[in-house]
Amino acid sequence: MASSSQVRRSRREQLETQRLAQFKKERRIRITIVVVGLVILFTVIAVFVYGYLSSRDDQAAQTGGTVPPGANSGHNGMMLAPETKGVPTLEIWSDYNCTACKSAHMTLNATLEQAVTDGKANVVLHQKSGNWASSWNANLGAACADIQGKFTDYNHQLYLNQPSDESGFTDTMLRETIPDAIGLYRDDLTTFQTCFDTKAAGQFVDAQQTAALKANITSTPTFVLDGKNITSTLYNQKTGLFDPDLLRTALGM
Repeated sequence: MASSSQVRRSRREQLETQRLAQFKKERRIRITIVVVGLVILFTVIAVFVYGYLSSRDDQAAQTGGTVPPGANSGHNGMMLAPETKGVPTLEIWSDYNCTACKSAHMTLNATLEQAVTDGKANVVLHQKSGNWASSWNANLGAACADIQGKFTDYNHQLYLNQPSDESGFTDTMLRETIPDAIGLYRDDLTTFQTCFDTKAAGQFVDAQQTAALKANITSTPTFVLDGKNITSTLYNQKTGLFDPDLLRTALGM
């Protein structure tokens, strides 16, 4: 017959075995919960990534490959005038919703036009759009206007009509108001609006953003003369404005 001490030891061993079994059971449950949670998390991430890539591919498929006649040779910017050989090239990176870009345009545009007219420089205008539809659409409108021979007029009107708040350009402004202001009527207006509505020059707009990323353009406006950033040299600290005289000096006018 077992002694009382042996009985107690046997009970302790049984309890220990039960506790160990319960611990292993709870551990398996916790591991299962973690694994299931990770599977769910990775599934959600995969669905999100797939949806993002699909939407981006859909957007790319919906944009056309029309290149405006005034585009530069790299098809990532607009020439202010046909290229002149043997002169410096000034590249200007802007955003139609950027207030500083509007200020630069208003103060420097006449000098830029004089520079290309006199054959002193080539001027290439690049528009950044980032992820803002307003800037992308404005850039698209400018590209479509160039097909009608109205780029410089449309470009100027975009800055004149730049929204004072963060609402951005409306489609009505881009499709109707500005085209009317620059004299696009009847068939020309229809052709412009078709270009805009079908995003016919969408790939050209995207190419400018890609070029900005490759050139590490992080702010607007940015002025690059033959590969050298000269933005700070064009800014007059006393007036707080971009200075046409400083631009003339930079271009040797």
